[in-house]
Amino acid sequence: MKSEKLKIALSIYFSCLLLASHHTYAQIKLHTEDLPRFYQALDSVMTTSDTVKQASYVQHLYVDKASKGLKEFMKLRGGNAQKWLKFMTTSRSTILAKKSFILSAIDQESRILEKIEKFKVVYPNFRGGDIYFCVGINNSGGTIQDNTVYIGTEIAANQSPDWAVPLVLHEFVHTQQWVQRNINDLMKDEQAAQSYMASHKSLLSQCLLEGMADFVSELVIGQRLAERFPDGHIAFGEKYEAEIWQEFQKDMYQDIGKSKGWLYAEKEIAGKSCRDLGYFVGYKICKSFYDKAEDKKQALAKMIELNLSDENSKEFLLHSDYKPAQPNGVK
Repeated sequence: MKSEKLKIALSIYFSCLLLASHHTYAQIKLHTEDLPRFYQALDSVMTTSDTVKQASYVQHLYVDKASKGLKEFMKLRGGNAQKWLKFMTTSRSTILAKKSFILSAIDQESRILEKIEKFKVVYPNFRGGDIYFCVGINNSGGTIQDNTVYIGTEIAANQSPDWAVPLVLHEFVHTQQWVQRNINDLMKDEQAAQSYMASHKSLLSQCLLEGMADFVSELVIGQRLAERFPDGHIAFGEKYEAEIWQEFQKDMYQDIGKSKGWLYAEKEIAGKSCRDLGYFVGYKICKSFYDKAEDKKQALAKMIELNLSDENSKEFLLHSDYKPAQPNGVK
């Protein structure tokens, strides 16, 4: 019988790969009910210096009333009354400054659901799911499990009036990919899960997984990510594409544990540093694969549903015919 520790470890592994009511649209349920509850708890915490009372407010007003998604998010990323209380007291000024941005997720529902509908048009095999906007303990801006998206608004929210749209789309692409479509079977079969982990170790595989989510979200949004985020990794990558590719080829078949800053960290290229440049490489490979395809819907479906094992990732790179641009003399 599989131990609880192994179940938790596998759950964390796969999830990393990746107002008071909810509204249903295009087989999607979007939940924002936890957001005002968090600030209700914070307001109550600020009325007293008694730590016992403070913890009680957090427990009764936020934790006990947590949506199903927030409870699941707690299991995936941690969280309890004491941890939230610590976050509230140590980061109160930041949390208050972000309040309007975080609560603006409530007003972005129609734009999110509109883009989800467009997603279904370009990808007929789309499967529905839930989107939960939560306030976590400042350790995750977004994660997924099976067909559910969890957004940690305390990290993700910003002053953009539709900040949630590209993030939700990026994470929702992950719910469509092979690993999340098969995660329940993998979680039930220890041998299958171990085999998966052993055959999905390369940096290239993970960069394709993440870069694909960027590419598809861009396709659905209808705006180049380099334009939308001029200070982001896509815009940076466009300037230094040849240099990035030259360096990436040295590392792309190495174990992701030795990713050397390509993912979830900063990488220095041409004397300048940028986070998540592995996303950019995966994005460009996926874009090349899609652009050269005559049947776009078929190409998109093949891409999203591909089991990105190390061997399949090599083959996908070959078929993409990706050839980076030459340096443009950018300094």
